[in-house]
Amino acid sequence: MKFKSRDRSILENIIIYLCLKANPISLRKITKLVYLVDLYYYELYDKQLTDVKFLHYKYGAWAPKIYDAIEKLCDEGILYERVVTTKDGYRATLPTPKVKETSISLPEDAFAVLESVISDWGEAEPQVVVNYTKTTIPFLRTAYDELIDFSHSDPIVEHAKKHKISTSEAATLSVLSNKELTDSILKADAELRK
Repeated sequence: MKFKSRDRSILENIIIYLCLKANPISLRKITKLVYLVDLYYYELYDKQLTDVKFLHYKYGAWAPKIYDAIEKLCDEGILYERVVTTKDGYRATLPTPKVKETSISLPEDAFAVLESVISDWGEAEPQVVVNYTKTTIPFLRTAYDELIDFSHSDPIVEHAKKHKISTSEAATLSVLSNKELTDSILKADAELRK
């Protein structure tokens, strides 16, 4: 069964793609995977792929817009919400494809990012993905219940972009500019060479 992809938003296309490719998938995990898609994309292109506004929340990045998109996809008959009991005894809602395939319309660079996220996190348990997203720099640099700002990235990456140098050069300069750190590295190197 094919659906008109031009009627779907980028977010909806991403959700369908993730639901078809990631396992296991849950509402919580899909939210975190969309966050990671935007994070990976931002790191490459200095902009989010979606227009989703994520909030810093107790369980990691959260965005009600993702739940709305899943509901819309369920209404269209592309997904359905299957409720299961987890091994820990909790009830989890799993957005599940009703179709085996459908056309997905995204920019070519988006597919590469999606595949990276699937490769890194597609088979991970939802709690592992949640825990990781809570360690990302934009999340850590945002106060609770505030919008996550993807421009708050790694200071070394920011330095590299500002000075138009590679991140390796920026990291080296960062280390070399810290005398205490440089001395400890040189001392450790001397110990290893003994």
